[in-house]
Amino acid sequence: MLTALTINNVISNKWYQKLLSRLRGNSIRTEIKSARGVVLRHITVDKRYEPLDWELLNSIIGAQRNHLICSDSIILPAELGFKRFDDSYFRSLLSLNLTLKVIAGLKNKVELSYALYDPDGDFPEFIAEASRYCGDVSVITDYPEKFEDAVSRAADDIGSSVQVSDNRDRLMNCSLVTAPQQIREPLPLRGNSVVLTGKAPTTCVPGLVYFDYHFRMPNMFDRLKPSELSEVYFSAALFTKARQRELGSIVPLTCFNYSSSQTARSLCEYFANKDLGC
Repeated sequence: MLTALTINNVISNKWYQKLLSRLRGNSIRTEIKSARGVVLRHITVDKRYEPLDWELLNSIIGAQRNHLICSDSIILPAELGFKRFDDSYFRSLLSLNLTLKVIAGLKNKVELSYALYDPDGDFPEFIAEASRYCGDVSVITDYPEKFEDAVSRAADDIGSSVQVSDNRDRLMNCSLVTAPQQIREPLPLRGNSVVLTGKAPTTCVPGLVYFDYHFRMPNMFDRLKPSELSEVYFSAALFTKARQRELGSIVPLTCFNYSSSQTARSLCEYFANKDLGC
């Protein structure tokens, strides 16, 4: 069972309403919903005054306190063991799935130079898939040994040659880069390179960097989702905690950054209309 927490702030600025609110107290209600075999316990707090009784919430929420599904605007008391569910891995999958959609759409149309930027070596299995559609594939990682088997399989099964290196300068030759995990270091990218990543970088990164995604949630799951949560975040919880593994193959309809958006089709058109090959 999944557990989600919503906190509605209903604190008034008027003194008489504040007094009434204190008399009424903060209220907590629990609703159980289910869809497609997934059960969600949705705990909603109407907060009328400070402070919130986290000890009481702790007794209600129980063991799921350390991976609680909730908005990032809620400040959880870490000293009580509360921690927000982390959707990083699912976001990584979205960036990789969109990458495959783009390079598959460009196969035999554009000589695209592509790189997987994966410093920790978390996604070696992706190389075989990318090699099916793109002949110029590089991997930038601090753990080349993690990619040895994947590179050998790509060579044996597809006849593809994948270049693996820890040299970030190789990124300067790439038109499309996937960084499944959050980028935490400056990278030598071209200004017209496209970067698909799981989260907004913590440092300034050149190029067209997209780090947020939109898609349609499968039928029925949308009625489970608390309204304040994004489709990406709630789907990540379904994938990770409710073992809805089919969600891991979702291809985003759109990717975003702070100022613009792209679809797989518009990215293909972008590469087809520019001289980006190396």
